[in-house]
Amino acid sequence: MAGVMVLVAGCGESTTDARAAEPPTSAIAAPIAAEPWDPCTIPDSAVEAAGLDVGSKTSTLVGDRPISTDWMICSWRNPDPGSWYFLGVFSSDHDLAYLKGNDQFGEFAEVDNAGAVQFRRTANYDEVSCGVAYEVVGGIVYFILDGRASREPQGDPCVEVERVGRALRPLLPPSSR
Repeated sequence: MAGVMVLVAGCGESTTDARAAEPPTSAIAAPIAAEPWDPCTIPDSAVEAAGLDVGSKTSTLVGDRPISTDWMICSWRNPDPGSWYFLGVFSSDHDLAYLKGNDQFGEFAEVDNAGAVQFRRTANYDEVSCGVAYEVVGGIVYFILDGRASREPQGDPCVEVERVGRALRPLLPPSSR
């Protein structure tokens, strides 16, 4: 984190009252909040080893605008031929309670004793979608698998997202548990 030092000093004429004898004051501005961890820093070699297409990497969902100012994202798809899903990795300083309070997600279930939590999108349960979230120092990281339109799933999305999550978990910030 970067901090900014601001020095506030009085200016003006000299006077004989008590305030003139006071030394200049200084104040430290509030530190600038650190950005969430950037999932696009995961090395290409690890992404490839996890079974994802390195060439499909993107840090935006649509166009060239970021998803928001409080979330970092990186996504890939599984390799062709037969690429049937996109896998996004989202990072924020929010916590798991925030994710659970988001009405876009539901069906939360703990998947391991290290605190990984599986969930699904609530918009349409017929969609091919599954996610797994990890609380990390400084926030949360979640992986979410979404099926590609007009592509038949070639496996269970929850099994696949957990497999990729386990493969890449050592590269995430440390667990907060």
